[in-house]
Amino acid sequence: MKQSKKIGWVSALFVLMASLHPGIVGAYDSTTLSFPGDGYVGVCLHDQIPEFLAQAIYKITGQTEMTHCWVTATVNGVHGVIHSDGLRGVHFLSWPELLNLCKDESIRLFRPNKTAIGFAEIHELGINLYGLPPIFRQLIALRLGNLMINSWLQKMLAYRGVPYDLGFQPEDNDIYCSELMAHGWNNTGAAFELFPSQKADTLDGWGEWSEVIKALLGSLGYTITENTDVYDLTYILSEEISPYFTEISVN
Repeated sequence: MKQSKKIGWVSALFVLMASLHPGIVGAYDSTTLSFPGDGYVGVCLHDQIPEFLAQAIYKITGQTEMTHCWVTATVNGVHGVIHSDGLRGVHFLSWPELLNLCKDESIRLFRPNKTAIGFAEIHELGINLYGLPPIFRQLIALRLGNLMINSWLQKMLAYRGVPYDLGFQPEDNDIYCSELMAHGWNNTGAAFELFPSQKADTLDGWGEWSEVIKALLGSLGYTITENTDVYDLTYILSEEISPYFTEISVN
């Protein structure tokens, strides 16, 4: 990690410590398809992407429950999501428009645990808060986690206009949906990695479908190999990220 990044978050911690107040504690209680709040990760079956793209996603992830992911945000007072899809690339979409492009009952929502995110960053920076009362440690972590989530949203928004990455390559000149979350997070300067990449041959569907995937993308002029760094759409379901994002009911 660059020293400047560490200094930036440490400075933020001092500001947070100076501004602690019980009123900052908040909670989400959304069990419907109403807009849940900012910073939630959502997945769904995209109802409007080309069939070849849906098939490529099905095969490379090894499942058929989702083809798309996005992050909720409020931009200029409008509730919606930041995402990248094969229709328009990276853009902001209002919440009603998002619901219209997801197949019925396919949406799953994951709430950010801002306190856990804040503590993970504090730990990675090597900052010792144990001289403080537990309630202050919790509040500092919550405030830092909230700051990091807000920064993450802004970094993803900065990619608006970038086209969709049909070749599933790790560069940021073209970006697919799960890649957008990873690049946005890395651009915050966070000390810990929240959305890591993995080699293509570690994906659930690679072994059975690798030749089909390579042929499908090859016909479009794209190359993917077993060593390509990719961001798995289904990572949001993994144990590794579960301390930081918790699934909530949408019923």
